[in-house]
Parts: sequence; structure tokens; C-alpha cells
Amino acid sequence: MVRRLSRWLAGATGVMGALVCAAAQAGPLAYITNQGSHEVTVVDVEASAIVARLPAGKSPAGVWVSEAAGRAFISSPDSASVTAIDLATRTVAGEMKAGRSPVGITVTPDGRRVLVADWFSHRVLVFDAAGLAALGEIEVGNAPAGLVAAPDSRTVYVANRDDNAVGVLDLQTMKQTASIAVGSHPFALELSPDGRTLYALNVWSDDVSVVDTAQARVVATLPVGKAPYGIAFSEDGARAYVTNQKGDSVSVIDTAARRVIATWPSVVYPEGVAVAGDKLLVVSWMDDLVGVYDARTGQSLGSIELGRNPRGFGRFIHRPAAR
Repeated sequence: MVRRLSRWLAGATGVMGALVCAAAQAGPLAYITNQGSHEVTVVDVEASAIVARLPAGKSPAGVWVSEAAGRAFISSPDSASVTAIDLATRTVAGEMKAGRSPVGITVTPDGRRVLVADWFSHRVLVFDAAGLAALGEIEVGNAPAGLVAAPDSRTVYVANRDDNAVGVLDLQTMKQTASIAVGSHPFALELSPDGRTLYALNVWSDDVSVVDTAQARVVATLPVGKAPYGIAFSEDGARAYVTNQKGDSVSVIDTAARRVIATWPSVVYPEGVAVAGDKLLVVSWMDDLVGVYDARTGQSLGSIELGRNPRGFGRFIHRPAAR
């Protein structure tokens, strides 16, 4: 009863939050996928309020917010689809079929193409971000998971989980052109803000492979907590935050020194993670909420109720332009 009441209050707060946000164009918004309730929760980070709940196929998992495209794209493996959400109106703009089981998703920095890792078909699917039309597919390694596109919007990296490798894709030739050996079972990938360093989270070896993108080789291996899942950078790129699913913790990496400088306790079974200003958001699969922390100290600042089994796998922060 208490749980249901808290969700009702959260929904009521969300309605008021939506009115405030529409009028004042408030700060960062988090688009967090809820795999168990088949929706995306949109959270006003500053107000700690839900401003929208949007349908997104069946069991949505991956998310990528693209300011350049003006949309958030959501992958839903159980409906084999991708949902596009208009960031300006916070409404569903369209849906497209996407292979057999899409999980990882990314958008090129120019906002033109959406890429989806189709887990069971060992392919990366390419779509037009505006018209949602299929543009082709790229054969990759086994069990492709996380994706991230380089600043040139031509090069894309994919975590080929069961190959213990990261594939390098060329969108001009639509081929995987190289493979970089990393740790055991890489899942999430992320690029440093300058695009020079790629981080691969290895869920079986409990470490992070740091890849120099120019040299296409691993230059450091950083032990973190158990089953690293999500990664986000501070806005200046000085820190990387890694969630440890089975450690209920966040590892903090000094990117210049290439070492873990802290391990903070976090929510239960943390998955997606993001930085919004001086706040760190950590999504809890088990407790159906996002924990909010001080990004400098790790001090808890509270939590926000979400839908069931939230994941937030990818980049989920939208920063509306000031009016």
C-alpha cells in the first residue's frame, strides 16, 4: 500500500512538474527506460519530478538522447523495435522494426543516423534518424551490445560481447574494419568527451579496458567492482563513473591518471548512470528508482521513483536550450 501510494504521489508530482517545466523550460531532463513497465520515465532532474511517462515498445532497455537529432531513441528487445521521442514536445514521434532483439543503441554526433545492435543476428542496423527508414546493416561479431559513434560520425565502435572484443565499424563502407581485444564479455562502451579514448566495460572480468582510438589498442586495464554495466563522464571529462551491478557501487576513475580513485556505495543493482551538472544519477533495477548523488563527493541527495525494472542503458540526459 505504501509503495502504491508513493507511486501515485510521484505521478501527481509529475503532472505539476510538467506544467512548471513547460513554463520555465527547466534544467536537465532524464529519459530513463523501464523494462518491466514498458515505458520511458522523463524526470526533471532539478525539480526531482516526473514530467512524462511515454510508451516505448515492449521491455525497453537502451536509450540514446541526441540533441542534434532533437530526439531520444529507445530500443525494445522484446518487441524488436526502436521508438523515437521528440525532445521538444516529449511525445512519441514514431516507431520502427529493428531486427530480432535490439539492445545497444547510439546516434552519430551529427544527428543523422541511428545505429542499433541486434543481439541475436550479430549485426548492427543503421537507420535514418529523421525519417526512420532502414539504411542497411553491418555484420559484426557475436552478441553485439553497447555502441558509440566517434566525433567524425563515420566511425562506430561496438562491443562484441562473446568475442571479448570491440569492433570498429566504417559507416561509409558499411563494414567492420577492425577488432580490438579487450577484457571478458564487454557490454557497455563510451568515448571520452574529446573522442580520443574509448572505455569498454567487461562484465565477466570486472574491469574496464581503456583504448587509445588513434592506436586502436588497449593502453590500460582498470579493475573496478563486480559486473560493471554503465559509464558516464563528468562534463569536463576528468572523471568517469562506472556502475557495478553486483557490487551495489560506483567506481570513480581519474581519466588523466587512469586509475580508480574512489568506490562509492550506491543503489541496489545499479545499471544506467549519467551526470547532470553537479549531480550523478544512478538507476536501480531492483528498487525501481534513480538515486541522486553529489558528483564530487558521492553523498546521497535522495531518489526519484520510476517505473518497474528501470535500466537506462546509454546516454539519457537531455539539456533543453534556455529561453
